[in-house]
Formats: sequence, C-alpha cells, structure tokens
Amino acid sequence: MQKRVMLKISGEQLGSEEYNFDINYAKRVAAILRALQDKGYAVACVMGGGNIIRGKKLSENGFTNKVIADQMGMLATIQNGLFLAETLKQDDVKGVYLFSNLAIESLTERFSYKRADSKLANGNIVLIAGGTGKPGFTTDTGVVIQAFELHCPYVIKTTKVDGVYSKDPAKDPNATRYTTLSYDEVAINKDIQVMDRAALAFAADKDITVGICQPTPEDVLALLDGDTSHGTLVSNA
Repeated sequence: MQKRVMLKISGEQLGSEEYNFDINYAKRVAAILRALQDKGYAVACVMGGGNIIRGKKLSENGFTNKVIADQMGMLATIQNGLFLAETLKQDDVKGVYLFSNLAIESLTERFSYKRADSKLANGNIVLIAGGTGKPGFTTDTGVVIQAFELHCPYVIKTTKVDGVYSKDPAKDPNATRYTTLSYDEVAINKDIQVMDRAALAFAADKDITVGICQPTPEDVLALLDGDTSHGTLVSNA
C-alpha cells in the first residue's frame, strides 16, 4: 500500500531575516521532501505565509479587518508555493505540482481532489497553497483538512524544537519533552502547544497522527518510523 504523508511548510522555513524568500532555507525543505520521496513516500505539503505577512502584526499596526488580513495571508502562501516549487525543480526534484485553493489560474492550477490524489498516487510531490480558500482558518486547520482529503494518515509539523514540551523549553529549562501524547491528554492540558484546538479536534476525529520534530530529513523519517527520540507523536492511541 502506498505511504502518504502531509507536511506543514511554515513561512519561517522559507524566509530569513535577510530575505523573505531565502533560497538556502528552501533548499533545506527540498532536502526533506527529496528524502521522503526516495523512501517511497507520496508527499503533500500545505504552505504557510508567515515570512511575508502575519495577522498579529497587522492588528498591532491598527489593521482591523480580519477577513482581509486572512485573504492577504492566503495570497502569501501562493507566493511561497511558487517559490518552493521552482526551488525543487532547480534542485532536480521530479514530479512537483502546485495547487491553490484560491482561483488564480494565471499562476497555478486550482486545487482539485481528483487531480491532486492522482498526482500523489503516481508518487509526485503536491504543494497546496491558498489556505482553505476561506478566511477564518489557520494553516494548522488547513493542513489536517487536506490530509484527510488526500488520505494522508500522518501530518508532520517541523519546528525549532525537538518535539512537544510541557512548557516552553526556551523559558523553562525544566520543561519535559513528550515522546507520545494522546489527543485527550492535549485537550486536558492547556499548556501543551501542538496545533490550534480546532485543528487538533479535526485530526482526532479523523484519526490522523500529528508528528512534531525539527526540520531535518533524519528527524522526519525517524518519526514516521515510530522513533520518538527526537520528536513527538500525537494520536488517538
């Protein structure tokens, strides 16, 4: 049976303090996708846009229309999708297809379940931009929705830290790193930060396992193999 995995590609993984679109950062993402492809995974990715725009900063600057802010964020994810798709092609990664949940056909193909599912079935890499196509949803929610739609039993979210902790490890040196968590445990303990609550509730309902690790090929592959020495798996188990 084909192995499928959904990755959340945050804007921070594509942009640095110097460049909104940093080719060296994108190449690190490309290395992960290439490693997954080499291991026989059909890989789908949902793009974030935080390197270009953040709603919180807009709000702090006096911008009050959250619908427009979300629409601007969705457009930012399309820019990131175009950037990553071209970086992958320059790195000779084969079979890369970019879809958007916003109608913007002059730049990229509109997302279609049948088309995207077909591309994954043939072992291609599918990048999905444009959020959910509707305002009011986070990238976390978008990634688990698309994982369900494309039959991906795993969602991998890479972060700066090696898993989920009881507290912020940057602020509390005594914070405990979890190797595994159940969705019930996460729901009870509000200090545990994995994804937003709506995304976690959807993942639990659809029995999708969420993995949290650092953005390296080794850590992502290890977590998918069940090795939680450098990451955390959150599931219904």
